[in-house]
Amino acid sequence: MREAYGVIGSGSASRKVIEASLNDIGLEPMFIVPWYGKVTDGLEAVYDWVIDNDASFSIVAKDGVKAVPKALASKATSVTVVDDVDAQILSTLKNREVEGMALVLWDQEKETYSVGVASQAIDLRLPTLELTNGLVPIILDDDSAKEESELVVEDEMPDIGDTQYERETLEMMPAALVKRMAKDKGFDPKSKEDAVNMLSASDKEVTIGSIIVLLSDGTEIGFNANHALLKKIMDLVVESQKQW
Repeated sequence: MREAYGVIGSGSASRKVIEASLNDIGLEPMFIVPWYGKVTDGLEAVYDWVIDNDASFSIVAKDGVKAVPKALASKATSVTVVDDVDAQILSTLKNREVEGMALVLWDQEKETYSVGVASQAIDLRLPTLELTNGLVPIILDDDSAKEESELVVEDEMPDIGDTQYERETLEMMPAALVKRMAKDKGFDPKSKEDAVNMLSASDKEVTIGSIIVLLSDGTEIGFNANHALLKKIMDLVVESQKQW
């Protein structure tokens, strides 16, 4: 089953920021977009992107409001009318065979609402990114006791650029996040597979420890080692043992 990305919220940001984020995600996933009855600049950027790029998307529309415009509805795979748009999108993402990811259009003017919908997504253990801020992961610190209005939102990307992951872990991560990590390292991946291969290759150059050589006169010589160097040393050791 293909990945799914659900947009929630109606905040706005630079159109270029939203489009760049969606471009990072690409056209492989299925998108679920909301219809709240009115269009903000942020939502308009999302609607234009999925239509202009022939993305596969469904619509979850709020009951009792202005109907979804025909130009948008005609391009969707389905239109579902419900009372609670955000809850329906998050439930759909959670109950898929392959869980989806929540993309929040953060609204600075309605911060309590934005914290609320992000909290719902995180409570469901869905990966939650801020679509209006370059796919920054949203981390809410509530200590299981604070009210939503007291939640602290971390708006800075965690320092994942220097963090190393095993290939298996990278393959389990969302495509957009893996591609972003690869770009942060200077690569230009065209797909999630490209990004995984690039990050896996770069991991071989990472220092994994130090080697200390104790000479017969008591002198110690130390140097750092990465995967490639360690392999060469082990090959030399094995080869020398064959000759004994």
